[in-house]
Amino acid sequence: MPNRREFLSTGAVFLTALPVFHDNASANPSMREKAKERLDPGMKRVRDGLEYARQHKKSNRSPVLREEILDNPGAVFILQTDISSVKDEDGKFPPEYEQFMRAGYDTARIMFRPVTERGGVTCIKPNFVGGFDADERNVNNGISTHPSFVAGFCDALKEMGNTGIVVGANGAATHDRFVESGICEMFHLRDVCFTEGKYKSWADYDRSEVIWVDYPDGVVMKRVPFFRLVKEKDTTFINMAKDRIHNLGITTLTIKNLQGIMPVGYMHICGGWPSNLNRGTVKNVFNPEYQKEIERLYVKHARMNFKHWDEYGYARAYFDAGGWDAYRKGAFEPDARVFWFEQWAQRIMDVASNITPYINIVEGIVGIDGANFLYLNNFVTMSCSMAACDSVTSWLMGHDPRELYYTRIASERGLGEYDIEKIPIFEITGRGIERVRDYRTLPRARMGVNIYNQGKELTFF
Repeated sequence: MPNRREFLSTGAVFLTALPVFHDNASANPSMREKAKERLDPGMKRVRDGLEYARQHKKSNRSPVLREEILDNPGAVFILQTDISSVKDEDGKFPPEYEQFMRAGYDTARIMFRPVTERGGVTCIKPNFVGGFDADERNVNNGISTHPSFVAGFCDALKEMGNTGIVVGANGAATHDRFVESGICEMFHLRDVCFTEGKYKSWADYDRSEVIWVDYPDGVVMKRVPFFRLVKEKDTTFINMAKDRIHNLGITTLTIKNLQGIMPVGYMHICGGWPSNLNRGTVKNVFNPEYQKEIERLYVKHARMNFKHWDEYGYARAYFDAGGWDAYRKGAFEPDARVFWFEQWAQRIMDVASNITPYINIVEGIVGIDGANFLYLNNFVTMSCSMAACDSVTSWLMGHDPRELYYTRIASERGLGEYDIEKIPIFEITGRGIERVRDYRTLPRARMGVNIYNQGKELTFF
């Protein structure tokens, strides 16, 4: 390994990018029977994670990143994995439990160093957006962080004395799906607290579960709610995303994964411009002038030649009809997708501006594109910078981060570098950590996006 000093030298109904899973239709009878035998330890809520954290702080040893990562907060580190798998006649990969578990274990052992100080808790937020059911193949669905990768990651942390680990889910999957896919059982047997933050409504949250952050500079949100645990001072927050394509976010990586650390009523950021903002009941959360500000920023970025900025002409129709004045007077109701890119990007940057994960990771071993085609990409990326991590990962997925609207806006708002020419990139290999001298030599997938799910050919940025 090199010397450390040398190392330094649609309409109103919004579509999602999730594949269609037909409620266990693809699971054979033996799989469904096995799913019925899975252990159900009971649904744990956000407040249960807080209590678990309190109980384990005295004995816990939180992980510490190796010095090379800490000393290079703007760099991105790439770990190539060696999982071998072949898709079946349905176009799906086998679950590959053991291989993903080993990959997660190895990743954590490489990233962190043992510590002796006690205290704190580790909170891991994987992208468990959904797609799980009795069909075992669907733990390896390309849209959610593979549960076995997370489990193996936890195994390594526990070996280092990290006895207090909370893994939080907050997506489309229900408790029944987490049970029958074996995910609840997987974490229960490891004494890892697995919480499910997706409640039916904002009113179902206890006040103790949520913390509000005032943000007067927010474009859309002037106050941002988070699950309390991720904002506590002694929490080691690990933001663990997936290499997935999204019809609005384009590449849905560590920045978009932040939607999962907010409560229902505020977490669904993908709402359209003329629609409501997915509101809870708390007052003074949103900028009352947000729509006018979104329009102004949209025009600014149109003049900067943002790529695919007015896909399908929704903005053109808006301005042709009289723009803000016509809309404000009720003379014109634009398509809900007008300024959709701009609004989502600005709102998620309001969120990202108020949270600093200890480390950001993309489990990029198997990913999915806009045509629901699965790719075996065999990489893990990590960085202290969400913007840099998402930019380099987007390149590996087949997109130029200098053209992606959300990475450009992240950089514009001071959240990190998006120009891949300027981001230090390192590969972690059996020989140690080596600087990537030319990012163009990195292996890349071709994971195109279906913008707005309009059935067109896949697009590349």
